[in-house]
Amino acid sequence: MRIGITGASGMLGTALVVCLASTYNILATSRSKGVEGKNIEWNCFDLTDSVLLNEWLNHNKPDLVIHCAAIVNVDTCEDHVDAAMAVHVKTTEIIANYLNSINGRLIYISTDSVFDGEKQYAYSESDLVNPLNVYAKTKLMGEKPVQLMDNGLVLRTNIIGWTQKGGTSFAEWILNGLINNMPLNLFHDVYFSPLTVDSLSRIIEEIIKNPIFGLYNCASNDSISKYDFGKKMAKIFQLSDANISKASIDSMIFKASRPKNMALNIEKISSILDYDFPSAVDAIRLMKNQYENKNSLLN
Repeated sequence: MRIGITGASGMLGTALVVCLASTYNILATSRSKGVEGKNIEWNCFDLTDSVLLNEWLNHNKPDLVIHCAAIVNVDTCEDHVDAAMAVHVKTTEIIANYLNSINGRLIYISTDSVFDGEKQYAYSESDLVNPLNVYAKTKLMGEKPVQLMDNGLVLRTNIIGWTQKGGTSFAEWILNGLINNMPLNLFHDVYFSPLTVDSLSRIIEEIIKNPIFGLYNCASNDSISKYDFGKKMAKIFQLSDANISKASIDSMIFKASRPKNMALNIEKISSILDYDFPSAVDAIRLMKNQYENKNSLLN
């Protein structure tokens, strides 16, 4: 099977390439090269160039594409609406149309931010969406062409993990603050259901072997506040949490509005997939193990 991965040098894309390259031929694309190795073929170009994207699809003829490419900075999307539309919507339409024409499969990585966060409990797939910002609105728009496909799958998720090229994910930002004793103001009133990119990659590997289609939440089996997540990170990494302060998102002024509750209910996907979905604390423990292994290799 030939598997295309967009955004392949990003945090999730890298994890997917590493996870899948031992079994499948990987057609990786991003603005710059990421991890290289056997069964990995790179083509670096601007995904929003429709001509180049169509050429890549027609030349490589992927059986399945995992569409990870996104503008992940929520505030950047507010300032660059056209760019967010191009990446999240237009590219998805092109990829979906191509794959539908050859009976191919598309896995589109969406977001937990499509909801307004007003619900008291975890969101299920049947809950009404009401995105609060350009990022979430355009990601939601990108879901539509995938759901119109015969073999399209939308996964709503929230990922944590290690970035490869000097980026700083949420978890990395917290760890850096804990190590360097920098002030960390973490929201006690924002909840999410984080999944490591490695866990999501293994779930996607399972889905490739045992296909599912439609719309699914794909997250940890529980939810946690950003504040409690930071406190748990400090405990698991055996670092002082004295520099962590409890804050409310209501006290912040962002360009983009953000939902308070991003907790996802995963009953639908967990009833179908043979996979032991981890908790948020399990995700932190996995990151701790990876951190220790990385540092032991460096020493």
